[in-house]
Amino acid sequence: MIPSERLWGLLALLALPMALAGFFPGLGGAVLALDALALALAAFDYLLARRVRLEVHRTLPERLNVGVANRVDVRLVHRGRGTVQVRVKDDAPSDFTTEPGEATLRLTPDSQTQWVYRATPVRRGKFMFGDLHVRVKGPLGLMSQERTFVAARSVSVYPDLRGARRLLLSGAALDLVNLGLRQLRRDGRGSEFARLRDYAQGDSVRDVDWKATARRGRPVTRVLESERSQALLICVDAGRSMAAQVDGLTKLDHAVNAALFLAFVAIRNGDRVGLALFADGVKAYLPPAAGRGQYRKLVDTLYSATPSLTYVDYLALFKELNVRLNRRSLLCVFTDFLDEEQANTLVAPLHRLARRHVPLCLSVKDTALQKLLRTPPSGPEQAFQHAVASELLSDREVLKARVSRGGVQMLDVAPDELSLAAVNRYLDIKARGVL
Repeated sequence: MIPSERLWGLLALLALPMALAGFFPGLGGAVLALDALALALAAFDYLLARRVRLEVHRTLPERLNVGVANRVDVRLVHRGRGTVQVRVKDDAPSDFTTEPGEATLRLTPDSQTQWVYRATPVRRGKFMFGDLHVRVKGPLGLMSQERTFVAARSVSVYPDLRGARRLLLSGAALDLVNLGLRQLRRDGRGSEFARLRDYAQGDSVRDVDWKATARRGRPVTRVLESERSQALLICVDAGRSMAAQVDGLTKLDHAVNAALFLAFVAIRNGDRVGLALFADGVKAYLPPAAGRGQYRKLVDTLYSATPSLTYVDYLALFKELNVRLNRRSLLCVFTDFLDEEQANTLVAPLHRLARRHVPLCLSVKDTALQKLLRTPPSGPEQAFQHAVASELLSDREVLKARVSRGGVQMLDVAPDELSLAAVNRYLDIKARGVL
């Protein structure tokens, strides 16, 4: 039983004549009668609210994406003749942000009403949605009845795979401009003729077969055979520095999202993709392989990856790769350069690996530090923070210059640009035939 503001206001109004009853003895009985009537009306209003027949159901996506405003549908079925006002709230996991958190709805007779809200998870893993809570307001507006509808359900929050899904829907990447990709062809640029196919947006004019175009009356592209099944190993740092938050997600989450998008593109491009998840040692390793089954293994491995509050042992990682990788491969290392002492141990082993493989280092820019530097300091504390941020970013630039020597490629980009930057650099490397 939930008293409304209207009931409290009514009782407050009746308190005034009750105070006056001390001066007018005959007034006390009338005030008590009015109080009893108000309480009787509230009880009657509560009984009417209890009689409302209501069903509430929740619909969730099969998989939720981290950092994404996932749609949640709540359907309310009112099986009655009168119009009812209800207030509905979902028991979402505490690690989710919901917008809006609750809603007030008017249900017309014998109707179905849908309430849609957005739930944004900030971590990957398994979570539990609780029950649905509804307050049914009585027709007199004096009382509400709170009901709980059993709807507990576990959900899995996966990395943000929307880029891969969008790419899959685009077929052979027909909408390259909107995707932001410079080039994506499952048929590479080689020298051996493979087949003819209809022209697609993004094809080079040099690849158009003009004789076949004239015969068919529509543009036709000549597809050349390229070397297939090249090896790509994605190395993801899960150390303490990757636990830092950037734009609402950890750096590890940004790296995982970009790594899976890159893996999807590479597998669609016919390459073999592997994975090394590392921190103070190699936590998980998948040897390079091709096919959709391999992509599912990559998703399952990275789905539960969490940052370890330990140092990063790059030497252990590269020793492991020296043993396991016999074939020349593209090594995409997602890591961070904020800890200078730790990152210094990356340089020498990476340069040694560059003699056999093609290393590519990818890191997420710390946008908070850059934003701090753009804001003029307004006091001693802000000036100190400004100086520390400037020193950190300066050391980061020096370290990036050291890493990029000796045949090592380097990308340091904003979080929202990491996925496309990684894929575009991979496509550039493929196009130049470096592998």
